[in-house]
Parts: sequence; C-alpha cells; structure tokens
Amino acid sequence: MKNYTDTDLLLLVKDDAHSAFNALFDRYWQKGYQKAFARLNDKIAAQDIVQEIFINLWQRRANLDIHTSFENYLYSAVRLRVISHFRSQKVSTIQLQDAFERITLLESASESLTDYIELERVLETAISIMPEMLQQVYLLRTENYSVKDIAGQLGIADQTVKNYMGEALRRLRIVIKEKYPEKNLTYLALILAVLYK
Repeated sequence: MKNYTDTDLLLLVKDDAHSAFNALFDRYWQKGYQKAFARLNDKIAAQDIVQEIFINLWQRRANLDIHTSFENYLYSAVRLRVISHFRSQKVSTIQLQDAFERITLLESASESLTDYIELERVLETAISIMPEMLQQVYLLRTENYSVKDIAGQLGIADQTVKNYMGEALRRLRIVIKEKYPEKNLTYLALILAVLYK
C-alpha cells in the first residue's frame, strides 16, 4: 500500500478496506499528533484527539467526501478538535460557554469538517489583508500563545494585544456575516473560542 496515493487509499477505505485505513493511519498519525501537541502541549490529549479523528473517519467511511488533500483534511480536523477540547476545560464566561455549545453542534454535523475547511480559507483571505500587527497577534493566538507571550514577543502591552484581538474579531465578524448569513453565529463561536480560550 506504500505506493498508493492518499486518494486511492480513501477510495479503498470507503469500500471497507482495513489495510488502506491502516496505511493512512501509519502515514499520517505522527503528523496529526505533532500538530495537536504543538497546540495543546499535552501528550495524552494530543494522542486522544488524533485517535478520535481516525476512529471518526472509519465510522463515517461510507459517506466520506473530502474535497481537499487528506493532509489538509487531517490538519483541519485537528484544529477543530483542539478548539473543541477547550470546551471540556473550565469555561469562564457565559459567552464562551455558548461558543463551545455551538462548536459541539458543528462538530456533530456530518458536513462540518468540509464547512470548517472552507471557513479556514475565508478567514485566511480576510486575515491576509489586515494590518501586519493585527495579523501577527491573531496568528500567534491561534497557535495557542498566551496574551502575555504575544505581548513579550511583539514588544507591546498586554492590553494592546487584547485590543488587537478585539479588532481582528470585529473585522472577521463582518466578513463572516456577509459570507455565511445562516451560520455566522456558529462560525463566530469558533473564532471566539480560539481568541479567548
């Protein structure tokens, strides 16, 4: 199976081929784990997240509909699960509690990962046209840096970082409302969870 492409393997997985599933698992488990660990800094949680993604993949194999590379699919799944992981932590505000409830609903929807990958593309475009400092603050925050770490790295005050986070959220809210009028609350919940976890 080493010579098979990811696409070939996915087609075989849809036909219940355990060997193809195992080949994908062997090919990508470590990459998925490294991505999760970089965001969580918790070996057990990172392992659990990647295991859950592959279990879910196998359970939903008959309905698999991946419109991107498997690697992009996996990384998007990891990011979504990491966000979801934080909902199991102590939630400090009603606003965040609502956000995590919406994420739970999104995660349970069959088309959720495809939607999430599309959302990431939209966000990347929106972020790329923001002023450089806003971009840096947002991107560092999505990589799980604390407000204090971001402030230290960029040489600005903690409050300035929070102000930039608020401005980035305001701009993304406008883009999401225009692009996704029906799902804007759910997608805003994802961004809130990333910025204010």
